[in-house]
Amino acid sequence: MLKVLQSNKHRILEGAKLLKINQHRVLDIFDYLFYNDPTKRRIFIFSIKDRKETIYLNPGEEMHLVFEEPEYRNCENDCEYCFVKGLPRGLRKELYFRDDDYRLSFLFGNFLSLTNLSLSDIKRIKKLRLSPLYVSVHSTNPVLRKKLFKNERAGLLIEQLKKLIEGNIQIHCQIVVIPGLTDGKNLTRSVHDLSELFPGVSSVGIVPLGRTKFLSHLPGVDKRLARCIVKAMNILHKNFKKKFKKGFVYLADEFFIRAGFSIPGRDYYDDFPQYENGIGMVRELLDEIDSLPVKNKISGKMLFVTGELAYPYINYLKTKLMGKKLKIDVLPVRNRFFGKTVTVSGLLVGRDIHDALNPLEKKYDRIILPPNCVNDKGEFLDDYKIDNEKIIISPYSIKELLLWLQ
Repeated sequence: MLKVLQSNKHRILEGAKLLKINQHRVLDIFDYLFYNDPTKRRIFIFSIKDRKETIYLNPGEEMHLVFEEPEYRNCENDCEYCFVKGLPRGLRKELYFRDDDYRLSFLFGNFLSLTNLSLSDIKRIKKLRLSPLYVSVHSTNPVLRKKLFKNERAGLLIEQLKKLIEGNIQIHCQIVVIPGLTDGKNLTRSVHDLSELFPGVSSVGIVPLGRTKFLSHLPGVDKRLARCIVKAMNILHKNFKKKFKKGFVYLADEFFIRAGFSIPGRDYYDDFPQYENGIGMVRELLDEIDSLPVKNKISGKMLFVTGELAYPYINYLKTKLMGKKLKIDVLPVRNRFFGKTVTVSGLLVGRDIHDALNPLEKKYDRIILPPNCVNDKGEFLDDYKIDNEKIIISPYSIKELLLWLQ
């Protein structure tokens, strides 16, 4: 049932709970959106204290309701490599919530393990057509997957995927490479097993283990291993291109960078199915840089701040933009908070950025920070506030950034 916080027409409903729409039980906002078809006549049944209230809506008639935020499911697994479990104190509160909820997967592309998914959950996902979903696989070997997740239900993966696919639910999978466990033959086997479920399983993204100084006991992906993985997965990718007309398996940008290889061309990524997983972002950046006009109307002295991983690409942007009236420096910030093994800009904290900028601020007219180092509210991971009019957060589009700077 859904608790009503606001109602535009029926003030009596505030504080009520929505039980049913046309005899269909309403568990959360997803049921409400699915069953509330404004082209049809609807019957809403609410509970208010000790009584029930029934409201009839004709086709075309709407009732605007604001509901209480649903409670999302916590993760029940106990993975040693869990990034959230390794977080220290003092960060934004929401970062400590280890979600494992199919609704968040549908809404935001969060990866879920499926270990807390019941048969009724699968039935509901099919009925409400909550597609696509994003699943953390890591291994299709039942024994190994149970060991990784420390959960007996982790071994049910293939069976659960098949049931979801039977309901026309599209799945995007992720495999985290944990050296010595999910690499080598295990990685190849897992990709092959998932390809057997194509097109229900539409893509597989391969990403390296997120190793921080708080998880320093875990092995990291070095250059040698990165090269081996790139070569092995590129063979599979090419084979899938011939078989499926799409590459199916895609490597995170970090693998190519760590291996010392060039970032693949745009055709490698097909329709960028795993973009939010850090797969294809560098290619998108490079393509946008190449499409920029030769001249721009910006003047002054700018500082572009970035993580160490993206430094060469932001430096490339600098060479594209520099001119007589525009001088640009690029500052790669060392991640002292999470440790030197973390080089992506999305995990830079406000304090590290502040400390790096402190001796430099006065030298520049504008300082541009990467867009993914803050959330939608402009908050850094460590809740640190940077209060300086010179400092701006870049939009994701370079062309939009250039308009801002004019």
